[in-house]
Amino acid sequence: MNMRKKILAVTMAGAMALSMAACGSGTSGNTAASADNGAAPVEGEILGNALTYDTSVPVNNGEKIELTLWTDPEPQPYYEELAEKYHAIHENVTIKVVSQPWEDYWTKLPLALEAGNGPDLYRGHAGYIPNLVKYSYELPEEVFPRDQLAEDFPEYESARYNGKLYSIPLGMTTGAGIYYNKAMWEEAGLTEEDIPKTWDEFEEVGKKLVKKDDKGNITQYGFSIDHAFEGFITTMNYTAGAAAFKDDLFTYNLDNETTYENIAMLQRWKDEFMMYSDGDAEDQFGHGQVAMIGHWNWVAGYFNATYPEVDWGFFLVPTKDGSEPVAYDRYEMEWTLAVSAADEAKRAVAFDVMKFYVCEQNSYLDHAVRIGCVCANKNLVDDPKFDDQPNLKVISEISDRLVFQGVIPNYEARQQALRAAGSDIFINGKDPKEVIPGVVEQLLSDAEKNGITYQTVENQYQYYDQLTK
Repeated sequence: MNMRKKILAVTMAGAMALSMAACGSGTSGNTAASADNGAAPVEGEILGNALTYDTSVPVNNGEKIELTLWTDPEPQPYYEELAEKYHAIHENVTIKVVSQPWEDYWTKLPLALEAGNGPDLYRGHAGYIPNLVKYSYELPEEVFPRDQLAEDFPEYESARYNGKLYSIPLGMTTGAGIYYNKAMWEEAGLTEEDIPKTWDEFEEVGKKLVKKDDKGNITQYGFSIDHAFEGFITTMNYTAGAAAFKDDLFTYNLDNETTYENIAMLQRWKDEFMMYSDGDAEDQFGHGQVAMIGHWNWVAGYFNATYPEVDWGFFLVPTKDGSEPVAYDRYEMEWTLAVSAADEAKRAVAFDVMKFYVCEQNSYLDHAVRIGCVCANKNLVDDPKFDDQPNLKVISEISDRLVFQGVIPNYEARQQALRAAGSDIFINGKDPKEVIPGVVEQLLSDAEKNGITYQTVENQYQYYDQLTK
């Protein structure tokens, strides 16, 4: 089976679960990613595959209208391209794209919508929809027939929340890998044969990648998970056979010996070769401060676009004994746009814009390439633009060992709490056995305060019975 279609088959199974509920050698890549306009659609053209868009149909009765689209900086070029292409065939419609820094975006967005001055469309994310659902609108069946969506986007159900469809997925991402600087790797005398399969081997490689000045100060670290601890600890726990949630599928399964053993290993690495300074691992990597980082797919596109001079490689996260684990990590489906227009006329146009976006496909495709995901549109999954995404080739081999959790309870609070825990443990020197229970209690308290009760679909994972809770 084609490698990307194999992943689609696995993600499709995860999406079905959500609907029911509400390796080997290293590779390298170094192709810059940017928005590629392609041929502009012309009036009268029919776009798409099963789901189609007729460019000859007038919008808003031809009357002028302006929409606002909010996003964070990463997809901004693709949404600006969308705005230009849409305006080219619907001159009466202007789309104003507004970018907010990622760290502010998910705070400002619900506040602006609550105040009545938010956008008509916004870049969506499954983890944040619980805070935005009361301002968002379900995709209408008459605009997005579900049978047509299912044909083009087999795992479209992954964009449901509480049974309602709010977005169309962009693609699958995961944190099941290590990115490494190939030049630093070679300089340290390492070859493809040194790709580690076990954590012990990884530790030895990390030590070899360290460089020091004449005074013994480290000038190049072997590894970093700065501002990525919140994801990497889940990855490590999965590889050790621990579920992310307790049996209730709501309480985070963090206060256990697996977590503490993995943190102890990370603490040992910090003493020997791991950088942790409250920075961003992806930029430490790009600036040559570290030789390896543990992170999610999107950093591949980030490296190619921001640090095109860096020749990077990728390998799967090691395991304790080098054997295939019960699970390598979780995966999630990146969303595209969601509609939040309170005005009925603007809302109708916003849905039309969204349909144009996924049917025209070029901006959609370039965004999927930019974040290094497995494209959710089955008609694009084998596009040559993905050929320079080596992480996908490696991930394809273990796609059936990735867990789909669905919409994660208290996602935003979890990210913030675990990031703060990483700083407390690795920078402030606090005892993990005091910090981690506090995280679990904080998340339970926050969920109760905000009325969060929904469960994950982790139990739908095919090897779930082998995970410890």
